[in-house]
Amino acid sequence: VGGASNTTGAYTKATGTASGSVTGQEARAQGSTSPSGSAIVQGTYSYAFGSAQATIFGTRSVAGTSTSSSVAVYGIHSTVSGNSPITKAGHFDGDVDVDGVLDINGQGFINGVAIISDGTLKENIANAEGSLALVNAIQPRTYTFREGDDVTLNLPTGLQRGVIAQELEEVLPDLVIERTISARVDSTGAVVVPERTLKSVNYIGLIPVLIGAVQEQQTQVAAEQATNAALTDRLAEQEALMAEQSRRLDQLEAALASCCANPANGDTRLLAAPPANGSDDLNKALEGEARHLHIQPNPFTERTTLHYRLERAGRMQLLANSADGKSLKVLQEAALESGAYQFNWETVDLTPGVYYVTLLLDGQPLVKKAVKVMR
Repeated sequence: VGGASNTTGAYTKATGTASGSVTGQEARAQGSTSPSGSAIVQGTYSYAFGSAQATIFGTRSVAGTSTSSSVAVYGIHSTVSGNSPITKAGHFDGDVDVDGVLDINGQGFINGVAIISDGTLKENIANAEGSLALVNAIQPRTYTFREGDDVTLNLPTGLQRGVIAQELEEVLPDLVIERTISARVDSTGAVVVPERTLKSVNYIGLIPVLIGAVQEQQTQVAAEQATNAALTDRLAEQEALMAEQSRRLDQLEAALASCCANPANGDTRLLAAPPANGSDDLNKALEGEARHLHIQPNPFTERTTLHYRLERAGRMQLLANSADGKSLKVLQEAALESGAYQFNWETVDLTPGVYYVTLLLDGQPLVKKAVKVMR
């Protein structure tokens, strides 16, 4: 126990060559526990206490090398073995600060992780674009680690989920880190497991990419929703327009029937209801004696057929008009005998909407409504 001065409970220094085994301090403890497991066997026990102004280390370890060789340098190296259900190389009750890269070979259980991300430490800050494309290029995998490949790595067993470092390196190379796993030697210095280099993945670095991908996807969804809303409004406007055009067409048909019908000879063909779309009704209508005009199919998309019958010989015309009564074109014009005819009307160049088809025989009209819809 001490104040502001340095207080050392124990200090051990060891020097030696790189090829030998140099031990500063070795502590071994061996004992048996009671059946209830209440006993504690400790190889080394360290306790430090000091004033609030001092930096207090229960155990402090500094390791380094002055050579440029590939010798492994460990500040603290802990190995554990045994058949106990709770076997851990280290156990910390409290916060742990790591200044550097933390390599974990095996399972790690952490209640909370805080990584320094203060803006005052950063420069060259820019928005990460194209995150959605990057996420689409990443292939998630399920896998298991090979049994007996390297027991010293303490690899977890069972089904695992993640990515393959070599595959991720093709998409996000900055998130793949190569780590050299030092050789493992036994007590005599003989190499048990040779040194090798493995690839690790910075899974924490994937989080900003995932955040950016979700934001880009939400932007796309919002744009598609706006487009769908606009199309819905346009469809409602078109339906309202077609309803208005249908109403005006009914008024026009009634006006034409009132103008052109001849009550003196009982000719009320302009007021007659059209036959049904069935072929039998259409044939019966065309086989009759009255003039007839039938459009089938109606409504239509790119083409339709005009079926008509002339009750007598004469000069006929088939005219197409827009909903406002403007003449579009003369579909057919000829001098024909009485009988049934048909005309194939190609309507690819017409915009969807309501049109009028007029059958004239020596100037006497018969008007029918034709409706084109989108394909």
